[in-house]
Amino acid sequence: MRAASPRLLDLRGASVARLNAAAWFGVLGGGAAWALQFLFGMQLGLARCESPDARFPFPVDDTSLAFGAAGVAIGVLAQVAAYAVFRATRSDEQAHGGIRVAIARLHFLAAVGLTVNPLVLTICAMVAVGVPVLGTCHQS
Repeated sequence: MRAASPRLLDLRGASVARLNAAAWFGVLGGGAAWALQFLFGMQLGLARCESPDARFPFPVDDTSLAFGAAGVAIGVLAQVAAYAVFRATRSDEQAHGGIRVAIARLHFLAAVGLTVNPLVLTICAMVAVGVPVLGTCHQS
């Protein structure tokens, strides 16, 4: 018995607007998740290290791991979205007339997402693991 492909990955009959949204999420989703992880993690680290007498006893290590897990999850979803758009636009069967340019652009955006997201996933994982491993408050 052949397993059916998941509905999430099957965008072959989807409208151009739905493909467009998925392609842009595939390109920007992982990077945005990493940027938010970095911004909030850095601010929490600064708040923890610059508080006099440790008045801000916040679990920076656990929070960093949680932000890292969320960043990796969003990055994986962005990778899945980019793959689904890439797969849906690789054949030229549904591209007729003026839609051909939109389909080609979406295919290119999906290829960009497939290329960028592994790097974003690696960075998110490295930041999430690096914060608990390294010391919190060191003078530079």
